[in-house]
Amino acid sequence: PHFSQIQIYLASAFREIGEQGCVLLYLSSDGSGISSEPATNGSTETAPASPATAHGFIGGISTSRRNLDDSKDRKVEQLVHTLHPADLLPYTRKPFFLIVESASSSAYKNIPNLFNQPLLCLLSPSSYPITSNSGSIYTFFLHSPMIAFCIVSRINTISKAKWVELQSLFDQLEDRAFELLAQYVVDPNVRKFLFDDFLGQLVVRHVVCCIMLHLHIEFSRSEHFPQAAPDRFKKAVESEELARKARYIISFCAVEELYDMGDQPKQQHVSPSSPLASSPPQPLTIKTAFGATAEPTAAAAPKEDMASVTNAAAETTAAASVAETETTSTNEVI
Repeated sequence: PHFSQIQIYLASAFREIGEQGCVLLYLSSDGSGISSEPATNGSTETAPASPATAHGFIGGISTSRRNLDDSKDRKVEQLVHTLHPADLLPYTRKPFFLIVESASSSAYKNIPNLFNQPLLCLLSPSSYPITSNSGSIYTFFLHSPMIAFCIVSRINTISKAKWVELQSLFDQLEDRAFELLAQYVVDPNVRKFLFDDFLGQLVVRHVVCCIMLHLHIEFSRSEHFPQAAPDRFKKAVESEELARKARYIISFCAVEELYDMGDQPKQQHVSPSSPLASSPPQPLTIKTAFGATAEPTAAAAPKEDMASVTNAAAETTAAASVAETETTSTNEVI
C-alpha cells in the first residue's frame, strides 16, 4: 500500500483498540535504498545529508513500486515514497508490536519509546546467503519453524512418520524457549507481549530462528541474522540448552554438514516441565493495522499435525498438497 493507505489503516486500528489492546503491524516490502550514512561521490568529499535524514527520516521500506529514474529528484522521490521509522512514532502512544521483513529492516531498530508504552520490533535479516522460491525465510520461521528449517537445510523429502516426530521436537524446542524467556525477560513492557498467546508465539519463533541461523554455517555475517528492539532475548538465544535441542533436531534430520555442531553429544529430549508458577499479565486484544482483530485464543496456533501444516503452507504459497503415501515431499508442502 501507499503511504496514505498505511496511515489510514494505522489510524483506524489505533482508534479502535482498548486499554488491553495493541497495534500489530507487519511490513514486507523492498528497501527504499536510503542510507542513514553520508554518501560519497567517489572522492574524499562527503555528500551533505538531506534535512529529512538529519531529522530522523533515515529510510525504511518503499511504498511505491514505480522505478525511479536517475534524475536529480531521485533522492527526493525516495524520501517521499518511504515509510520512515519516524512515521510510526505517533502510534506508539499505545502498545505497538512491529514486524519488518525487508532489506531495510534495520532502519527500524532505533525507534524511540517516547511514551513509555509497550513497544517491540522484530526485524528480519537484511540479506540472506541462500534464496528461497517459496517466500521469505524469516517469515516462514514466524509461521512454521519446521518448514523454514527444511528450507535452509535443503530437505526436499521426508517420511510421514519422521515429519510427525520432527514437529514434536520443534514443539519441545518452542516450549522450552518460552520457559527460558519467561525466566530471563524482566522488562514489564516486553513481558506483556510475551504472555499473550499469539504475540508470545511470534517472539518464541523469532528466538528459534535466531538459534538455527546462528548455527548454520552459511549464515556468518551480522546482516544474516534477525534483530529485536529492544533486545531482551539475548540470554535465550545464547542458551546452551536450546542450542543442544537445536543440534539434536539437526542430527535427527542428518544435515550436520550445514551446521556448527560443536562437540555436543546427541541427546534425547523429554517434554517440558510443568507451567511456570508466575502469574501472566492480562492477555492483549490485538488490532492489526489492516482492520482485523486477532483473538489471542484463536490466533495462537495449536500443535500442528501434518494436515494443519499443509493447509497453512498452502495459504502462504497457494501451491501445497500432501500425498497420501509413506513419503512426503516438503517441496510440495511449501
